[in-house]
Amino acid sequence: MQPLWFHRYTLQLRGPHTANAASQRREIHGCLLRSHDGFACLQPWPELGDLPLEHQLQLLKSGQSSRLIARSIQCMAADAAARHANRSLFAGLSIPPSHATLLAPTDFPALASLGFTHVKLKARPGDPSLPTTIRDAAAAGLRVRLDFNGRGTSSDWTALAPLAHTIDFIEDPIPWNPTAWRDLHRQTGINLALDWLPSGSEPTPAFSIRILKPAADDPANWLARPEPVVFTSYMDHPLGQMWAACEAARWPHPQLPAGLITHPLFEPDEFTEAVRAHGPQLLPPDGPGLGFGPLLAKLPWLPLVHPPSVFIPAKQEAPNPIPWDPDGPGILLTNPRLPPANPPPPDALPRGHLVFPTSGSTGSTPSLVCLSIPAFLANAAAVNAWLHTDAHDKWLRALPDFHVGGLAIHARAHLANIPVITDTDRWNPARFASLVASHHITLASLVPTQLHDLVSAGIHAPTSLRCLLIGGGALPPPLAAAAQSLGWPILATYGMTESSSQIATANPKGDPLQLHLLPCWDARTEPDGRLAIRGAPLLTGFLSLHGNTWQLTSPLSPDGFFTTNDRATITNRSLQFLGRSDHTVKILGELVDIDAVERALTNAGMPPESGCVIPTHHPRNGTALALLTEANATTATLWTTIAAASLPPFARISAIHPDLTLPKSPLGKLLRATAATLLPPANPD
Repeated sequence: MQPLWFHRYTLQLRGPHTANAASQRREIHGCLLRSHDGFACLQPWPELGDLPLEHQLQLLKSGQSSRLIARSIQCMAADAAARHANRSLFAGLSIPPSHATLLAPTDFPALASLGFTHVKLKARPGDPSLPTTIRDAAAAGLRVRLDFNGRGTSSDWTALAPLAHTIDFIEDPIPWNPTAWRDLHRQTGINLALDWLPSGSEPTPAFSIRILKPAADDPANWLARPEPVVFTSYMDHPLGQMWAACEAARWPHPQLPAGLITHPLFEPDEFTEAVRAHGPQLLPPDGPGLGFGPLLAKLPWLPLVHPPSVFIPAKQEAPNPIPWDPDGPGILLTNPRLPPANPPPPDALPRGHLVFPTSGSTGSTPSLVCLSIPAFLANAAAVNAWLHTDAHDKWLRALPDFHVGGLAIHARAHLANIPVITDTDRWNPARFASLVASHHITLASLVPTQLHDLVSAGIHAPTSLRCLLIGGGALPPPLAAAAQSLGWPILATYGMTESSSQIATANPKGDPLQLHLLPCWDARTEPDGRLAIRGAPLLTGFLSLHGNTWQLTSPLSPDGFFTTNDRATITNRSLQFLGRSDHTVKILGELVDIDAVERALTNAGMPPESGCVIPTHHPRNGTALALLTEANATTATLWTTIAAASLPPFARISAIHPDLTLPKSPLGKLLRATAATLLPPANPD
């Protein structure tokens, strides 16, 4: 089987409307495919009868096909041939003009002034405003096309029949049934257009127009048919949109105005911004093949079918602590100062995997996270793309490489073929800044505690640094503001071992505290508010000891999601972390969020990881909150007094335990479970 790579993408619809009458989604998921330098789009619509995306990918991986896969393979072959010849697939061809595809009514006179002659409305059954919308479009001189996606009703036909003279056609008015379609045409006098034909059905002459979607239909199968055709995209990625345009341009017979201008339906990204159109005329893309060459080149591609060395570049200059071999033996990464008491033998580690102990798993029965090499590199590629990493960049690693955050730096540098300078001595903020300046470092990653040390020392950022990623814990806004005043180009990040590092990162050109999901992730919130994620960088499973046997178990749901213990909200791919789901307690019958209490203390001046709130038994209230801190009693009392002003009475700190040496991970993250053992024994009632 030939090498084959894929890249997942998500299209976000603009406005409040869903894509059509058959779908309630506003996020459209698909993937780009790559083979022999040819590219294609694969974006199924399960609501319209396609197999889901994961099923399509499994078919591809096993060498099987579907109608979408067959068309994607044809697209890749045509695109590869054109790119190798350094010619455009549109050379000598003319793309037909298009109608304006709308999800809701709009300024019809403005569309007409742009040169549009037709509009297509994604009609919702039973919409009482539809006749008025059609009249408004007709008044602007536009012919109306309606798409019911097989969901139309008898009341719709009663309302639309008087408007037959203004309606160009209705696409898929009801599910395909030749007799019912003929009756509907006689009843309304409106031309009917066939888009989706059930497998095994015959296209008998019961429709006036055939809708051809090159993502799913081979136009060659319709060359001998008498019905006029309308070429449309699959409301897919701009690459698939251009494939539809190419097939429309190659159609040898007359055709009706097409439906190829669909990119404005989605929130803009680099690809949609690269699509050009003048009114109803879609313009050929720049470059060979289907275009988009520079954008496609920098995407993070994952192997679906690959040779063993697909991730090993010919030239390797960046230092690597491990070989990036997806078929090599598994590698256990542990803190040499605190190794697991009972590590698995080498033959128990899954091949091609990096195996990390989870926080606090140094006891007799550790829980180990298993990340495949392709998964780990997929996250690295996504971060590289998000940060616009190029050959001029250089990393400084001040985090341990046995932790996912530190090793991820080497993975990113490996893929970008850039150097990594390492600082393995005990953390020192002045030395860190000196290394950044002397080595002209452009990229680095720290935890909030380290950033606090830089700010406390009043150290200004060297001018070479363009991104300083802050992860491994919450980044308090006051600390962020103080760091920015010293010139540190901070970007908040959110991730975990199970995700191969980052899940969400601030935009380098936007708000440094506003987290955005990286393009490699799908995400949702579960009914209990917990964040669930799905994507190529996700863990394979947990390795744990059962009796005398090490077993690898998957925590993923049937549809491939991993549910975290973190609560979050997601709005247009912006993520807000709300705290841990297991950090809530009941006090006097009220639910108290411990993370919110700690945020109040942080805002009151408590440095990151210098204190934690632990629930304790209270004889009357059931539970009370204690502050364990490294600070002295006077300072800790000041924090709690200030924080109390923003907290309800039942959520305030009732006991302070100062001057402690709190247990922390190698990254400086406070280990709560161990810290809780520092509490003095409760007094018996």
